[in-house]
Formats: sequence, structure tokens, C-alpha cells
Amino acid sequence: MTKKNVYLAQPSYMSSNSANFPAGIGALAAYAWSFEDVDKRFLLKDIIFLREKQSEVLERVTEPFLFGFSCYMWNIEYNKALAKKIKEHFPDCVILFGGPQVPDDDSLLRSFSFIDVLIHGEGEIPFLRLLRALRDETPLFDIPGLTFREGEKIVTVPSERCCDISFPSPVTSGFFDRLLRENPGLEFTPLIESGRGCPNHCAYCSWGNRESGMRLFPLERVYGDLEWVSAHKMEYVGFADSNFGMFSRDEKITEKILELNKKTGYPKKFQVSYSKDSGERVFRITEKLNAAGLCKGVTLSFQTMSPEAQKNIGRSNMDIEYYKYLLQKYAEAGIPTYSELILGLPGETTESFIEGIEQLLEYGQHVQMMIHLCEWLPLSPMGDKEYLEKYKIKYIELPLNQPHVDMSAPDEIQEYSHVVVSTYSMDEEQWKQVTLFGMCVLCFHHLGLMQLPALYLYFEKGVRYIDFYSDLLRFLLSKGDSVFNRIKQQLDDMLGKGAGAVIIDGRFGNVSWTFEEYAFLSTVYRKKEFYKEMDGFLSKYIPNDAFRREMLSYQAFIVKEIGLSRSVFTGKYDWKSYFASLLLNRKTELVERQVRYSIYDENCCASWPEYAVKVVWFGRRGGKNLYSSEIKEICTDEQ
Repeated sequence: MTKKNVYLAQPSYMSSNSANFPAGIGALAAYAWSFEDVDKRFLLKDIIFLREKQSEVLERVTEPFLFGFSCYMWNIEYNKALAKKIKEHFPDCVILFGGPQVPDDDSLLRSFSFIDVLIHGEGEIPFLRLLRALRDETPLFDIPGLTFREGEKIVTVPSERCCDISFPSPVTSGFFDRLLRENPGLEFTPLIESGRGCPNHCAYCSWGNRESGMRLFPLERVYGDLEWVSAHKMEYVGFADSNFGMFSRDEKITEKILELNKKTGYPKKFQVSYSKDSGERVFRITEKLNAAGLCKGVTLSFQTMSPEAQKNIGRSNMDIEYYKYLLQKYAEAGIPTYSELILGLPGETTESFIEGIEQLLEYGQHVQMMIHLCEWLPLSPMGDKEYLEKYKIKYIELPLNQPHVDMSAPDEIQEYSHVVVSTYSMDEEQWKQVTLFGMCVLCFHHLGLMQLPALYLYFEKGVRYIDFYSDLLRFLLSKGDSVFNRIKQQLDDMLGKGAGAVIIDGRFGNVSWTFEEYAFLSTVYRKKEFYKEMDGFLSKYIPNDAFRREMLSYQAFIVKEIGLSRSVFTGKYDWKSYFASLLLNRKTELVERQVRYSIYDENCCASWPEYAVKVVWFGRRGGKNLYSSEIKEICTDEQ
């Protein structure tokens, strides 16, 4: 009996020579082809996981019975364009769409005649039942979670709550092995699920906007996935969990990761979204991972500090005193932390957002902060028309807001983001000004270019962080050639012309950068000139020329450069010990004594593109854009 050809697509961008395993379609395939009746009648002919030229994909397609597309914001337009071509060449092929970018209604079928079936929500069971129904030519009316065409009508079968997730893993079922065999030149990044669901129901997010709740895969499956990763020498592994560390068994999973790393050396790095409500357990987990060099930092998130915005999005923050305690604890243990804010939430004002930044800085978040532009997602509560109208939310469509994408080969299909730029509490002009200010703080404080003077002025002179950075931003905007004037113009173009929220500059390769990363790179590119300008800017705060210039010299000394493997700093103050205390939010005395510090960077970068990738892209969250542990004091007898 001839098998019917099935094609599955979950295309994504490549980063350098690295690609993500398509875990979504992998989960569907692993489950469906675990049944003998499916395996006997259907052949998984091809897996499209990269954004290939669509003409090349079409050349490989032969007699497709079903073509399934897993849709995300980074591939929905690509999928629609390819699906249309498939339907034109093969009109009898069943075109199936599913994934987080598929709305919970029939709008895709009404808008695009080439799409035949939609799967809403989790897809394993509906996909299996769809294959069997199509094979047996039976109606689809009894398959929950489907929207499909029935003659001239469009029919939607309501979804059912899925409690059982005893599905086989795409990692150990052979799905990922096939991709390795067929693509020997690529490096892959695996994504593992230890559980599904999220206990939170934040309005901006689709993760918890389902009724299935939190469900856990068996530990045996998780261990098997990790053993596969280790045996195949995968350097990075990510977990698709919403709240890792919420459950006591997550410590067992951590021990398994450490055991495998000790045994084989793999994986080398572990990435996950940690639980917001299990502080002590998450600390124990990250402390162990950090000691083994596997930790990429831990999130201590807030999203917003505004009580009104928190109420509107259905979220509450951790206790502030507990947050300060955790910050201190992580800092003393040498574990990087980062906090996230989302700009554009309803209820947030210019004042509340800027004050929120000030609060986090005052509490001691000097390592890393991320400011995300709020994006409208169709499956989130914010995706509902009623929610948009209630809070007067306006979003704009612009090119995909995805940094760190290799743009050396321009894509033939443009993807889009939908960024919130105004609400009842913040208009577009205020949104632009707050964005500009936030990027200034991220660039000069959390990426470190002016962090030390800001700390000194706060602890010694009582200058608020937001006043200092507001003044710095005004100074930079007064200079016509400032990088922040370019960012300001791009924000204007975003609002007026639909320009993108990332920047590409050939000096730093063909990679897209966030505004703050681009500002950092552009400033370090002209580092000597910049710190000369800062000498003039700081003179009104610190009139003592010699003292101010020595501080700025030390500030410049700790910022990584290209082509510089060894550097020496000589001064009259013990800056290293002083700022180490301030970064722990502990005021201390600046000791006046002769010091001599040295830096040896055995991994220094030889070019700006290399620096941009290694120091900013990969190094940002761990603070690797600054010298910290590399700074050594040279003893007197060594001088």
C-alpha cells in the first residue's frame, strides 16, 4: 500500500550556523507516528525548519496529501505565502495551520481560501484524529479544536480541556535524529518540555490563556531527553517551561543536568524561564548551576511597578523587601540576575514607568534590566477586541521585532510585529520619550558605560539615578551626531512610517540589534571621544578635575575593547573595592591609596562583528561586556 506524503513546516531564522529544533511539529509527529495505523498509511516526507527560499522548497515537494504549518510571529507570513503556492501547485493537498499565531476563531479561513483546516490549542490529539479521519474519509465534526471547511460553510468544533500529556518526546522518538542526519553541517539547539501551562493569566501573554493548567511530563521522559542532549554533545539546552523551580522535582532535574555535565561535559549552558514565586528553591537551583558554569542568569521579573497597570493585566508582583533580599543574595553568590519591564501596558504612565526604573535601581538591580516593547498577541487576553477598546490600546504593525537575526541574505517574506504605542494612560509622544529614556538607562547603566559615575553620585551626592540619566540623555540629544538622535529618528519613523524596532549597522556585521545594544556598540566604537565628552558633562557634578578624570579613566578601563588582550590602570584610589560594594548596594568609604590594576583577556575579539556577537549578544546577560573578575591588583613588589 502506497503511503500518503505528509509535510510539516515550522520555519525559523538561523543564527550564524545554528538552528533551533522545531519542537512544535516534532511533538505532533512523535505522537502521531507512534501509532502503527498512522505509520502504515502516512510518510513524513519532509520537515521544513528553516526559512528557505520557497522555490527550493517547492522543488522538493511531491504528491503532498497534507501540508501542516506551525505558526509563530516569526513565520506566519512565510507560512501563508508557501501554503498559497502549495495549493496552486497541488489543489487537492490539505493545508493545515496551527500554533500560537492562529486566532481562536475562523478568521484565517475566511481571509485565505488556500487554508483548509485550523487546529486551536495543543495539537497532538487533534492532529492524530485529523489524519485518521482524512485517511478514512470520515467527517471532522467530532474532532474538538478544529475549524474546517464543509462545502460553502466554515465549521468550528469547540476545544476540550487536555489533561493527559503522556505523549512521546520528539527528542528521543527519532524526530531530532532525523534532522541531525539530514543536516550534518548545522549546529542545533534543543528545546525540552518538562511541563506545560502557566498558573498566571497575564493579559499581554498567551502562555496562561488556556484552561488546561499546569501539567507535568514524567521524569523518565525529561531524563531521557537530557541524556540524548548529553550523548549528542549539545552545548546549549533550553526548557520550554513557564515556571521552572515551581515544583520540588525541578531540583532533581537540575541534579540530572549537573550529573550529565560532569560525566560528558554536555550540556554546557542551560536556559529556562524561572518561577516568580519560588525564590529559595530557584536560588538553590541556580546556585548549583552557576557553580558548574551552566547558569545564564535568573530573572527577577516585575513587568510593571505600577499598581494600576498590575491590576489591568491581572498580575501581582513579589514583595519589594523580598525582591531586595533576593537581589542581595544572588549578588553575594555571584549569580547574574536580570529584571524585566514591559513598556505599553494599560495603566502605565510616563511618571510610573520612569519611577519604576528608579525603584529597581535603588533596590540594587545594577546587573541587567530588559525593557520589552509590549506586543499584541492574538491568543492573549489583550488580543480580545473588548480589551483593546476598554483600555484604548493602539498598536502599530512594523517589521518583526526580533534582534540578533542574520540579515546577510535578505528574506523574501517580511514578518511583522504589532507593538502597543498608546493606551488610555500614555499617548504616542509619551511612549516615544519613555522608550528613549529607557534605552539610555539600559545602555549606560546596565550595559555599564556610565554606571560607575551614576553609582558614585547616588551614594555620595544624593543624585537620583533618573535625574542623572535624564540629564545625560538631554546632553546626548543636544549633539547632532549622537547615536541617540538616530534612535530618536527611528522611533519617529516607527510611529509615522512603520519602521522597525531593531537596527543593522555594517560595522557590527549583518546582525540586527536592539536600540540599547546598538547605542552601546556605537559608543564603544568611539570610546576615547565619548569619555572626553563625559569629562565635560560630569564637571558640574564633580568639579575636582583630577578626581573626576581618574574615575572616568577607571570606568573606561573596565569596558571591554577589541584587540586588547592586556591593559593596566594606575590610580590614587581603590576604585575596584569601592564599586564592588556599591554594586551590592552597600555604601562604603573610597580609600585613597596607590593602586595598580591589570586585565588579561585571553579571549579578546579581533574585529567589531566578533565583538558584537560575543560581548554584546552572548555576553550581555552575564555582564561579559565589562571586565569584572578579570581585574587583578598588581602587588607592590610586582610593579
